[in-house]
Amino acid sequence: MNDSSLSSQARDARTSLTKDAGRAGWTPSTTLHSLNIEVHALAARLLEGRGTYARAFENLILALIIFSVASIGIDAIPGLPVWAMRALAMAEVVIVAVFSFEYLLRVVAARNKLAFIFSFEGIVDLLAIAPFFLARVDTRWLRALRLLRLLRVLKLQTHVLETTVAERTAELAAKNALLEQAQAQIKAELNVARELQIAILPATFPAKPHCDSAARMIPATTMGGDFYDFIELRDGQVGLVMADVSGKGVPAAFFMAVARTTLRELASHYSDPGTCLAQANELLCRQNPMDLFVTVFYCILDPASGAVRYANGGHNPPLLRRPDGSVEELNGTGGLVLGAMPGVEYPEHSVRLMAGDRLVLYTDGVTEAFNAADEAYGTERLVAEIQAHGDGAASGLVERICRSVATFAGTAPQSDDITLIVLTWKRVEAATLQ
Repeated sequence: MNDSSLSSQARDARTSLTKDAGRAGWTPSTTLHSLNIEVHALAARLLEGRGTYARAFENLILALIIFSVASIGIDAIPGLPVWAMRALAMAEVVIVAVFSFEYLLRVVAARNKLAFIFSFEGIVDLLAIAPFFLARVDTRWLRALRLLRLLRVLKLQTHVLETTVAERTAELAAKNALLEQAQAQIKAELNVARELQIAILPATFPAKPHCDSAARMIPATTMGGDFYDFIELRDGQVGLVMADVSGKGVPAAFFMAVARTTLRELASHYSDPGTCLAQANELLCRQNPMDLFVTVFYCILDPASGAVRYANGGHNPPLLRRPDGSVEELNGTGGLVLGAMPGVEYPEHSVRLMAGDRLVLYTDGVTEAFNAADEAYGTERLVAEIQAHGDGAASGLVERICRSVATFAGTAPQSDDITLIVLTWKRVEAATLQ
């Protein structure tokens, strides 16, 4: 219809309505789009169990599926009264109407509608209602399509599976969230414990003339079993401890704390390193419910003379670098680990440091660091590093060894705790010794 066939009043009225609609931002397409969004949201809420009536709708569908499957057997009974046949027919109409409504909702809610229609689930839902509509055509052979009502058994199975999967998925998600929360809490607590463990180790060597020392401990896991210690003794002497507890993690860390406390306490009562280790072994054997053990190298240094007395409880022997660059192992590797067997004696040995000598105490986490090719760092590389960089400060040599081990290991995970002590005994003036 063109404007010429309208009266002037009609044209004015249409123009006014168009302007009002334009000012309000309304168009027919806007209304259809809003309605489509509302229908899609309703379908999603009902089918995904998020709406107020979603649970009731789900139970209704389940009940109708069960009733529909049962009606197949009832409908096959010969000689049913007329009222029963009519009741079944009316029930069929209601069931198909609800199933059709559900099918349309699933099509509307599907993101890829064609994919849903031709999916196994979509075909089962469609075939479950198709016989009803096709059977309205009055051809006898087409009535055989009503046997497709048996597909409602598959519809029941898919419905139960959907519900079960959704419930199990929700349960797993909730349990995973709880596990993640618990793991985060455990990790935070272990990090605090690691900081406390590192904090109890001495940060510096006691201030003694003629001595320069540095130490470092790098745990392989959150908490380590290695430890070192500097113990100030009577007459200005200093006890040095290098130890390695068997195992890793929290059990090793607890046994490490017990062993360290035991050694510190006994060191103040026993001036001989061998006797101190023997007494510590007795106590650790009585306080060892998890059957752990610890290797210990314990020495007592006299900073004034450079004399060192030591005993070894199953630990790898320290390395001694002479001023000329030569490196040797300290004698006296004998002695059983502490905590394994009571009544063990630990022989005592001694060595005198010369001016410029450097004593390197370490755990096997250094020599048994592995690279990606499963090759160990080894004692030879450690000796070569000490020979090449042993002239500088003690802290510098510790840094060089740790860097060398890290470079060698590369991307391979750290297999054991790494612990080092470097002690340098400096030149002493003759007047000082007189």
